[in-house]
This record gives sequence, C-alpha cells and structure tokens, in this order.
Amino acid sequence: MTTTVLDRIVRWHLDFDGDMYGADERDRLRWYEAMTVAASVQWTAVPWAAAVLVWVLGEPAVLPLSVMMAVLAVPMVLTTFYLHHRQVDTDPRSWTRKRIVLAVLGTAPWVLFFVGAAYHAAGPSSTVWQSTAVGGVLGGVAGVIASAIRARRRRMLEDSLVEDDE
Repeated sequence: MTTTVLDRIVRWHLDFDGDMYGADERDRLRWYEAMTVAASVQWTAVPWAAAVLVWVLGEPAVLPLSVMMAVLAVPMVLTTFYLHHRQVDTDPRSWTRKRIVLAVLGTAPWVLFFVGAAYHAAGPSSTVWQSTAVGGVLGGVAGVIASAIRARRRRMLEDSLVEDDE
C-alpha cells in the first residue's frame, strides 16, 4: 500500500516513534481511547450548539457558524477517507438501538443547522428553507435505506461464507 499525504499526517499526529502519548503501548492505547471519546463528543456537541445558535441568534450567526461547521467537517471527512483507504469496514453489521440513537444525534443537528441557515439567509417567506428541510429528510431516509441494503448484503455474504466452510 502506498503512503499518502493523509498517512503522513496521521503518523505525525500519532507520534508512533515518540513519547507524546506515554511511555508504552498501554499508555498510548488509553490516549487513543480518550481522543476517540473527545472527538465523538465534540462531533455531536458542536453541531447541536450550532443548530441551536443559528435559530436563536438568527442571520448574523449564519456565516460564522457555517465556517465553524465546515472546519468541523474536515476532520470527519478525513477520518472517513483514512478508514476507507486502510480498508476498514465501517458499515454496521446490525442497527442496534444505540447505533440508531447515535446516528440521529449525529445527523439531526446538521439538518437543523442547514434548515435554520437557509431560513435566516433566504427569509421566512422563501421556500428555500422548506426545500432544505425536505431535502434533509429525504437524504436521511436515503441514507437509512442505503445502510440497510449494505447491512443486508454483508449478512448475506457472511452467511454464504459460513455455508461454504461447512
């Protein structure tokens, strides 16, 4: 596998050969766990804060909050690219109650934010914000359907591999 710019960024940040994250693998693992929790909380809390603030503060908040949301999205997208580049399967095997709650908590504020931004930028009499809301809901439904199809295909593939082994 070729080393990409993203691989270099990851290696630099994770400091594999240094002691930034402790003296041994146990320390390093705990740091990585803590960073994962921090990122997960931040990637949920910041969009919720932006979604609430865009509705409370109105049009003057749209641009700075949009910039904040864009800056937040960059590491999220880079994470996805890195995992796919490293061939990490991120599709859920099944949709548990916890996964559904986290998916809703993670996606709903983005839709609420963009609807609020469109509402304040285009004005309440405009249909732009209504179209944004409909698009957000349809996109969410399409995402759920796509995830369900991928999960079903995965289960079918795993089942066929088990049958081949027997």
